[in-house]
Amino acid sequence: MILRLLSMVFGLSLMLGCASEPTSSVNPDFNFTQVKTFSLFPRESRFSDIQSLSDYERNRIELAIEQKMEESGFDYKPLEDADVVISYFLVGRSLRELQTYNKLVRACLGCAQAEQQRLNQDIRSSMLVIDVLDSVKRRSVFRGFVKVDLDIENSSDENQQEIIAAVDQILGQLPSNTVQ
Repeated sequence: MILRLLSMVFGLSLMLGCASEPTSSVNPDFNFTQVKTFSLFPRESRFSDIQSLSDYERNRIELAIEQKMEESGFDYKPLEDADVVISYFLVGRSLRELQTYNKLVRACLGCAQAEQQRLNQDIRSSMLVIDVLDSVKRRSVFRGFVKVDLDIENSSDENQQEIIAAVDQILGQLPSNTVQ
């Protein structure tokens, strides 16, 4: 009986977690039809220094990204050989780190404070932000974000499923000629 109740609660929480619609924006000038390969920033890059995530948290997010991209027919390549680079940011309580992240992914070149606020206006705490960067210009050509319900009281598997669902939702918003 308890097992049945727990599985129902878990299933309901997954459905509710999936109920929030991801928000995304795309650079219309970028040719997504040419994208065949992807990479992630290495752990020793400055992207890793922006936020204090444990290796476990990073592994969870990166594994979900790799799985979704590979399921969708993209090949993982070293950073210097990839068509696009995928970066991510898990928003904590403060948006200050997000502003630093935005500058690194060149989400808004030369943005004034007001423009940064508009860029971040729909992003709240407990959201996963994923950017797809042009590997040549290292500028964001796609950004998606969605709320994730990661809770210390959740089991590791529940939090992993929450990340997988969020990554699937976000990367599912890429232009239709790329991720399926």
